[in-house]
Amino acid sequence: MPLPRKFLANFEEEKFYHVICKSIDGRKLFLNDENRRYFLKRFHQFTKNFIEIYAWSLLDNHAHFLVRTANAVEIIRHLKKLPASSLTLTHKRFISNDCPFHELIEQQFNRLFIAYTLSLNKMYQVNGHLFNRPFRRIEVTGEAHITQLYVYIHSNVLKHGVMKDFREYKWSSYLSILSNNPTHVMRSKALDWFGGKEQFIKLHAAMSQYYYGHECSGED
Repeated sequence: MPLPRKFLANFEEEKFYHVICKSIDGRKLFLNDENRRYFLKRFHQFTKNFIEIYAWSLLDNHAHFLVRTANAVEIIRHLKKLPASSLTLTHKRFISNDCPFHELIEQQFNRLFIAYTLSLNKMYQVNGHLFNRPFRRIEVTGEAHITQLYVYIHSNVLKHGVMKDFREYKWSSYLSILSNNPTHVMRSKALDWFGGKEQFIKLHAAMSQYYYGHECSGED
């Protein structure tokens, strides 16, 4: 059955999107922490300079991302700095203003999924596709929607019964945003959005309890 149109939004410049990638038939995308680290590394490699990452969460058979697309002029400037041998046909068409913005961003995600699948297949001596196609992308509408998505993505482990306290889950950007360790997530923008660390923690606790009924005090 085809996906509803709201799950297949066209990427436009400087807009927020909720991107969801799911496995085929609920298969595991990540078998261990090494897989998760590798996926995040490749995610950054394929999306750097094309999108900004505001929040993410990896579960066994799917992943969520809150992203903001870059400006087309900045992307072209980046592409022109790359060796010609590293450019895809889509890259070249985009530089020549002969490729829609959506097609370029969609390609970067698809290249990520293909590269990760090939690596995993090689590692475990298996064949076949891993990700559902097309992947879901929902345009984010309004400030309240952005706030809701931060909490939804970070506390998604509660929905799927992975953990009782989302704050202890290390495979989301929640802890990355609160720490001082290097991160590809837009940490300062996330904290500014909530009005600082204290409000970030309190709103996550309150809103996650509202969504999923798990009480998480913002004080500890």
